[in-house]
Amino acid sequence: MRISPRLLTPATDWVIFLITVAVSIALLFMGNNAAVSVFKGEVGDLLAYLATPTKYVRQGIDLWRENETLRNYAMNLTRENDELRDAAFENERLRSMLDFKERFPMLLKAAEVIAYSGAHIGGQIRINAGLSDGVVVNAVVLTPQGLVGKVIETGDHSSVVQTLVGNTYGVSVMIERSRQMGILRWQATGEWKIIGLPTGADARIGDLVLTTGAGAVFPKGIRVGVVSATRLGNNSLGKDYLVSPFVDFQAIEDVFFVTATEPRDGSFGSRTMP
Repeated sequence: MRISPRLLTPATDWVIFLITVAVSIALLFMGNNAAVSVFKGEVGDLLAYLATPTKYVRQGIDLWRENETLRNYAMNLTRENDELRDAAFENERLRSMLDFKERFPMLLKAAEVIAYSGAHIGGQIRINAGLSDGVVVNAVVLTPQGLVGKVIETGDHSSVVQTLVGNTYGVSVMIERSRQMGILRWQATGEWKIIGLPTGADARIGDLVLTTGAGAVFPKGIRVGVVSATRLGNNSLGKDYLVSPFVDFQAIEDVFFVTATEPRDGSFGSRTMP
């Protein structure tokens, strides 16, 4: 908090007070003739004139100090509101993850992202969980928003996850509405395309894309993204179907990894992930 220098100190106040008292006493001992009366009037007017600016200066200083106090109070309130808003966002995010973990039909453990290489060198992330936490190679990694990727390397206390960005493995997916299946692959152009759909496939922009469970790595029913565009392909196989993933791979903070290959209730393959 910034403190302004005091323009009128207590010592200055006492000096003014003593001068005023001294002048008043001197005037009391003077006579009451006409000349003295005129002099008293002039001195009184002078003192009143000198006191007026002092009063306004003090009022201005008090007003400035009050404004300074209010500004600091407003700044403190703004900081507290920011902290409360951040805490509310964090609480909402953690509640969402907890709710997702409880509803997900397979056993999950949480981990934090501790390093991110970026798409330009493979789209890999490192999480703070490893063999000691139950992570194994090919363990599925996801968030409440959708599929992130799979573990490709694991140590005692950390693991490397290959996200859908830059992946070379492909993911068996299907269009939820029409149940038609294909393989989701990342393209060098930075897009995701479903290949292997039949000519004239029933896929529309906005259709939800889910994992099929084929391939024994990604369980059935995990949300991947939505069909974002259709366009004529460069070959005779018909249209290309582009997918926009749900996960923002540039902003992943916390993830879950699957710790068991068997569903909790034995029915995971028959229903969609919440």
